[in-house]
Amino acid sequence: MEHDAKESPTVTRGQNALYQLPHDWASIAHFLGPVLDRVDASSRDVQVVVVTADAEAAAFVAASCVRLAGSRSVFPLAATSARRAGRLLRSHPAHLVAGTAEELLALVQESSLKLEHVKTIVLAWVDELVASSGESALETLLADAPKDTARVIVASSVTPTVERLVERYARRARRVGVTAGGGGEAGAIPLGYISVAAGVRLNTLRRILDELDPSSASVFVRSDETASEVRETLRALGYADDAVRVSRSGGAEETDLVVLFDLPATREELREAVGAQPRRVIAMTLPRQLASLTALSGGGAVTPVTLSEAGARARGREAALRAELRQTLSSGTFARELLTLEPLLDEFDGIEIAAAALQLLERGRAAPRQTAASKTVEAPGRAKPAAGGGDTVRLFVSVGGKDNARPADLVGAIVNEAGVDREKIGRVEIRDTHSLVELETAVADDVATKLTGKMSRGRRVQARVDQDRSLRPARRESRGARPERGEREGRPPRRDDRGGGPRGGFREGRRDRGDRPATRGDRNEGRRTERRGPRGSDESGPRREPRWERE
Repeated sequence: MEHDAKESPTVTRGQNALYQLPHDWASIAHFLGPVLDRVDASSRDVQVVVVTADAEAAAFVAASCVRLAGSRSVFPLAATSARRAGRLLRSHPAHLVAGTAEELLALVQESSLKLEHVKTIVLAWVDELVASSGESALETLLADAPKDTARVIVASSVTPTVERLVERYARRARRVGVTAGGGGEAGAIPLGYISVAAGVRLNTLRRILDELDPSSASVFVRSDETASEVRETLRALGYADDAVRVSRSGGAEETDLVVLFDLPATREELREAVGAQPRRVIAMTLPRQLASLTALSGGGAVTPVTLSEAGARARGREAALRAELRQTLSSGTFARELLTLEPLLDEFDGIEIAAAALQLLERGRAAPRQTAASKTVEAPGRAKPAAGGGDTVRLFVSVGGKDNARPADLVGAIVNEAGVDREKIGRVEIRDTHSLVELETAVADDVATKLTGKMSRGRRVQARVDQDRSLRPARRESRGARPERGEREGRPPRRDDRGGGPRGGFREGRRDRGDRPATRGDRNEGRRTERRGPRGSDESGPRREPRWERE
């Protein structure tokens, strides 16, 4: 896919640039084409660094570089793993390296990636990049780059955060395709949209045509490769070229429906794709492209389109819950959440993913109601069966009432951290310094392992399986009764010099030891006895007269 020079204004060497483009793979040619034109293929140095929000975007930037370079010997490298990329950079050169800020910084710190010869640094969709990983790694990476390196910043919408980053990293940047906010009612274009993943767009196109069954339609694409895929799909569905036409420019004047298979890069391109006002315009967008779609509409209404095939799976929702969701959608920002959910669109429809998230929300809300009556101060005893039945034990958790712990907190931690079904959790008792949670025996040890070390109410949790005191074996019984010292095996009982029982009185004289040689202690004892003898006795040694008798 060759980039169009008309759509990609030339940015001179060393000049900073700001592109406002939808996060669409077809948009890569707009900013990457002019950058690759300045690459010296005869050099063995890294000349272009592209910072992306995730590994998937890095891989697609590298793949787009291969297509845009054509026959030129420009070698890209997707740094989806710092270890692999470092080994490849040491073995053979790469002119372009694309990766997340963290992976690229790791390569720089281990000296696998050298920035002294880099001509251009591209921040591909900086609004997503900041939302996913923050600015810490990005700031460190850009600080190591040469001061005269050109900075190209790509954003889906120019927000105050983007403006601040442009002022900090790419001052006096030339603005390419940046549209003013608003647009007024005259330029507003109402749009409907369906959130899809890149891998299921053809199937979603089929569902749109099945649902609306237009008599005439136009499908907007931005590359010859995509146009070929769409034509094959339409031919398999039995459409003739005059019924549903595939176009890279304007729509037909009397078209009932315009499907934006690719998102236009600019508002002018959108107007060309829509052509004369059709009855309906539906854009197939990635979740991360919603901000771009709103900017392209120029103030027109941007509303989601629900297909009946998927909508049937979400019937029965209460009106109050829908009103709450509407309020959240109208007032919230979902950069991190959209990036998290986007990979699931490869397997499920967007409304199915929303239904699963709603189910998790309802489970979390039901937990406090089911455990509110469980906050008791009962004396410890054997736990009753949990909701799921079967043998149960109690889990000791080192947070309690003094830590403002609630039953809902403990139940939520067990469900979210350990992945245990709510039915396996029974009574929850909150004590002053700890809590006891009833669990099925089969999952108790695993829950204790996963909860230990987690933070709850500002404290690090310690968890273990609690054992009733009544069931603990007595310490003396578990070790067995200790025999009397005189009756131990291999020792005869010692008797006193008066024939008493073991340890019954004075010990027998230590001098009477049979044929055993006397020890030093025995000799000392004998000398003391002969010199003094027992007090008041004439049995051994001369008795020393008192002083008054000697006188």
